[in-house]
Amino acid sequence: MNPLGLLIHGPEILDEGEAEEAIETLKEAGFELEAALGGISGKTAVIDADMQHVIDISKDMKPSEVVDDFLKRGIDFIVLVNHAKTEESGFILGEGILRNFLKRGRAKENLSFVQLEYSSKVVIRWLVKLGDENIYGKITGALSEFKEKEPNKLEARCRKDLDLVYREIWGVHPGEKIVVDGVIIGMVSDESRNNSVTLVAKEGKLVKVLGGTLIKHNLEKLPPLDLEKEMIKTARVIRRTKPKRVERDVMSKKGKKKKIACFFYTVETLFPKLKEKDADVEVAVTIGDDTTSIAGDILKRFGIRMIGITDGDADGLIAGIESGTLDEYAKFLPPDSLIIRLKPERDDIIGKKVKEAIFKGGDEIELEGEVEAQFEDLLHRILNLAKDDIIGVLNSSTARSKTMKKAKKL
Repeated sequence: MNPLGLLIHGPEILDEGEAEEAIETLKEAGFELEAALGGISGKTAVIDADMQHVIDISKDMKPSEVVDDFLKRGIDFIVLVNHAKTEESGFILGEGILRNFLKRGRAKENLSFVQLEYSSKVVIRWLVKLGDENIYGKITGALSEFKEKEPNKLEARCRKDLDLVYREIWGVHPGEKIVVDGVIIGMVSDESRNNSVTLVAKEGKLVKVLGGTLIKHNLEKLPPLDLEKEMIKTARVIRRTKPKRVERDVMSKKGKKKKIACFFYTVETLFPKLKEKDADVEVAVTIGDDTTSIAGDILKRFGIRMIGITDGDADGLIAGIESGTLDEYAKFLPPDSLIIRLKPERDDIIGKKVKEAIFKGGDEIELEGEVEAQFEDLLHRILNLAKDDIIGVLNSSTARSKTMKKAKKL
């Protein structure tokens, strides 16, 4: 019998210990398993749970891409392990993953796909192909406390009207942030109906949110969109649960000859950069309040310095950022790092200047020579570009005197 493919999704299933529980239960039932993470948001939780040797986080794939990858490797019975905010949103997730998989032209007759939804302890039987009934029965027998539920119908998610594309998002709640490919593009309003909002795009650009409001200055961070394929989620905070422990330095630098500084508008590309085979990331330059706090929370686990450029307009997606004051970011600051606070609505503008003047329009530069001197030079150049807009600087304790000295010279 081929191994079961476990598709692990989201941080909650890891923080609550449920991913580990599911793995142990299925192993005790006699199954051979291969587990992989789908999506970006759960990677830090896998590390915190010290399960990176059990759950594959080496690939940066959407959940539906993980399903496709399993199938290409001959693993055709896949179990989605998830803990959604509600049972309804759990159903919507499973439906979306399966729909995206089928849109790639793959035949559903070749796949068995079931979901363990821990938010309400239900098993959702999305697909069980001919010959896999015994496997499905063995899974439900091992998880006897889970109730079986019938799946939703796979309905179309987009509709077109002339030059406009509409995509409805279900299972939302007033006050939640709307996140498209890692960028917060809007908020769910109190006027949203039937727990849904509808995104409207024209020529690859978002123009409206029915049942919500757009954050227009964040739209500049998005490339042209295909609404039917985009990863879209809604949440009040990106990680609703807290880890039982936090592992650090699990991916320490390997002493590669090439040292680089990297530029980030979002954290979607952060882990791929950390895994580069021919270079060590020594410094991350992050733009935006939410990006800076999320990146800092990750980078401090790896001992990587950060220079964050913020203007105090955090959208509240990160637990611990309440008022947006500079001091709140101290908990997200890696050692030997700092956060530069600018005047309102200036972080994206200064970010563009930094990218063009220092990173030459790209997302990385090589640090040649002694890293400490290169960090100081990089910091000085950023402070110089931002000097007319700086209203505060937050330093980690080990770097305070040096960074303040630099700032005073401007």
